[in-house]
Amino acid sequence: MNNDVLSFDAMPQMVATILKKLETLEHKFDALQSNNNVEADAWFSLQDLCNYLPNHPAEQTVYGWTSNRTIPYHKNGKSIIFRKSEIDNWLMQTSRKSVNDIYDEARAYVANSSMRRGM
Repeated sequence: MNNDVLSFDAMPQMVATILKKLETLEHKFDALQSNNNVEADAWFSLQDLCNYLPNHPAEQTVYGWTSNRTIPYHKNGKSIIFRKSEIDNWLMQTSRKSVNDIYDEARAYVANSSMRRGM
């Protein structure tokens, strides 16, 4: 914005400019949101999934996970496919707990157990 002194007479023009810029930002924001939703609901083939996962497991490992129903998957005829959003949720749920988290859970369990027994 320039350093001109704004007058009362220039206010309607400035408000119109601000509204136009806000509308442009709103359209850009909506476009970004729709791109993120499309990416989150992308489908992976078995090979795509192996490349996407952080440890790049072998296809046979993923087949084992599906037969044990460890990982979310869908059947498409004879092939299996995976939804990116479900895989991301699965990855978040299977994260390992830190030692401090385990100690905190143990303390809470012991405190809760002793309260039930009346100690």
